[in-house]
Amino acid sequence: MKHFALYLILLFLFTLLAQAFPTQQTFMAPDDHGDIWSLCETPATHLLIGYKGGVTISPETPKVGSDIHVQVKGNLLKDVVGGKVDIDLSLMGMIKIKKQLDLCDVLGSDVMGRKDCPLKKGDLELDATAWIPNELPKLPLEGNIRISDQNGETVTCIHLKFKLA
Repeated sequence: MKHFALYLILLFLFTLLAQAFPTQQTFMAPDDHGDIWSLCETPATHLLIGYKGGVTISPETPKVGSDIHVQVKGNLLKDVVGGKVDIDLSLMGMIKIKKQLDLCDVLGSDVMGRKDCPLKKGDLELDATAWIPNELPKLPLEGNIRISDQNGETVTCIHLKFKLA
């Protein structure tokens, strides 16, 4: 369970970061992200503003015993020199996963391709791949992952809701 939570956090961190990168396209509404995730809190206040089509998750339905790959492209509104990743997830409403990670540690992990901290203002591209262990139960998962910067401002926040295949 510990490894799954870390993998899931890291993978969706990319998704969150991708949402925070603005381009010349229209701001993504919460329902523009697909079936397994949406923006949470107040997306208009996020430091990472995403573009339509700026986030790619494959496969679309995460599966045990396989990799999940997330690509994010966007524009960060200001430098992020540190921060936190707060994970608050629930498996089938019974198994709670609450964890707080250091943002720079997450970015520097193998899953994130050892991305350097700080993240500089402007265009940003992130790429992550993680293995979802076979041992994980195929249960519904729901909850939020919030990324905050060094000042506690929301870089991005995503709400997840799906069942592992």
